[in-house]
Amino acid sequence: MNKIKLNGSDLNIKQLIDIAFNYNEVEIDTSKLAKSRKYVEEKVKDGSIVYGITTGFGSNVDKQISPENAEELQINLLRSHACGIGKYFSSEISRAIMAIRLNTLLKGFSGIREITVRQLEFLLNNQIHPLIPKQGSVGASGDLCPLSHMALPLIGEGEIEYQDIKWKTEEFVDSEEAKYINYKPIKLSYKEGLALNNGTTVMAALGATAIHRAERLFKSATLASALLYEALGARKDAFAFEKIHQARQHSGQIETANMLTKLLNGSKMIDITQKDILDKVLANNLIKSPKALEELQKIAKEKNTQKQKQISDKAINILKAEEEFAAADILAYAKKKWKPQDSYSIRCIPQVFGASLAAIHHIKDIVENELNAACDNPLIFADDDKAISGGNFHGQPIALVMDYLKLAISEMGNILERQINKMVDSATNDVLPPFLVGNSGLNSGLMIPQYTAASIASENKVIVHPASADSIPTCENTEDHVSMGTIAARQAIQIIENVEKILSINILTGLYAVTLRMEQFKKAGLESDPKEILAPATYEFYQAIRKKSKIYDKKNNFLNTDRFLSLEIKNLLNYIDEFANIADKYIK
Repeated sequence: MNKIKLNGSDLNIKQLIDIAFNYNEVEIDTSKLAKSRKYVEEKVKDGSIVYGITTGFGSNVDKQISPENAEELQINLLRSHACGIGKYFSSEISRAIMAIRLNTLLKGFSGIREITVRQLEFLLNNQIHPLIPKQGSVGASGDLCPLSHMALPLIGEGEIEYQDIKWKTEEFVDSEEAKYINYKPIKLSYKEGLALNNGTTVMAALGATAIHRAERLFKSATLASALLYEALGARKDAFAFEKIHQARQHSGQIETANMLTKLLNGSKMIDITQKDILDKVLANNLIKSPKALEELQKIAKEKNTQKQKQISDKAINILKAEEEFAAADILAYAKKKWKPQDSYSIRCIPQVFGASLAAIHHIKDIVENELNAACDNPLIFADDDKAISGGNFHGQPIALVMDYLKLAISEMGNILERQINKMVDSATNDVLPPFLVGNSGLNSGLMIPQYTAASIASENKVIVHPASADSIPTCENTEDHVSMGTIAARQAIQIIENVEKILSINILTGLYAVTLRMEQFKKAGLESDPKEILAPATYEFYQAIRKKSKIYDKKNNFLNTDRFLSLEIKNLLNYIDEFANIADKYIK
């Protein structure tokens, strides 16, 4: 596994995900550290007043700190600020936080020593992960509280997790495990506590993780929508006619429509017409009733699809009365295909998903920029002989786009739930059974999974309220406007997780709907092999769902028998990323 080089300038989200989730090690470039460190030491030596180095913090800025106490000041900063509460971030999020902080420090504006960044590199590469509580940051001065938890293990304090065991760091220092990897605490010097805990690192780590997951969710959701298009026989022009999207000129819409076109390329279900079905039914001599046959033949004489008269309820009712139920159902489905348009939850996916995709692209640019940003305080500009107390620690840029991401993903969840509702409703699912199950009444089928999806979609509507709309003054009103960016980023991940759950139900719905449609075709004597009918992409997806859902046991007549669904829905959650990989194969 290759090490990822950090130099403060070009870390991207893909590399960060490799470090955080794939446990890639890092290699650091410390060449930019010397100037700012020398500046700090000179200012301490000559007794200059520099915020956070020879003064207190926050509203204590007017309290001068003597040189002999300047190092203690940094240690006290971390100890006092590490007061987070709640559940811990995962090891992967902790790794992302550590990697971004390393990268920030390597830019050379923080006045930190090489030994300190080497210690952080050591912890990361040896998978010693600080235990960082999720709650405690208001997003300015950055993520002071959680970053203090990240920094304490460098000096042998705080809490860590090592090889799945949680430790108090001071106990870990004396353990055989620590001795084996040669872990030894360091001592902090001037400015270093502040360099470690001041900045937007936690919200950036959460934001980068959220963007990665949002991209994967988007691809899986687009593929899931394509499968439902197959079950319905959706109209092609709404997504595949390029000029309609070019007429509006929204890049996300154009990109989404192009994805759907590629995913559905080769389908024999998409754009199926009343004429297509009626011609096959008549060619195969499926209609036995003379009365119904006479009327249908009259309709079939018109060869122009757009001019063909709609199949009447009279003909369908005659077939039902004469117990030709399979023919009646397939002709009722054919009649649905006479309509020239689909409902919004189907034909507006390029517009709705496309808007979310454009948001994801925009947010990714903002977050990726923040991975390489100098965002602590003060920043050292040695060439200009300045230590500037600015506001780069303020999380507003991340806060706003995390709230934007919340809305973008929540809206995807809304329309995915509407698709589920459409498919379980016999009035809108184009002649499939109520709740996608046989013997409806005796069986409830997918009735309640739709309830679950609806409840999650509604929960998201509460969480989506912008965290960045709030500010509360802190530190004796010195820090009188804060971003709440870390809260927004945490909520973004929460909404993504919720929409993944809705998507899992949507995927299960697609499995039922396509299988029932194939059964309907089979009973009517039409081609019903999914491999022959579905597009290559949706067929691969369909087969993957069958395999992952484990409902194709011979004893399990899932189309006609209720069963315990909760574990099955949870199981599909594990494969969202794998389903995204299927989409990747076809959309490149």
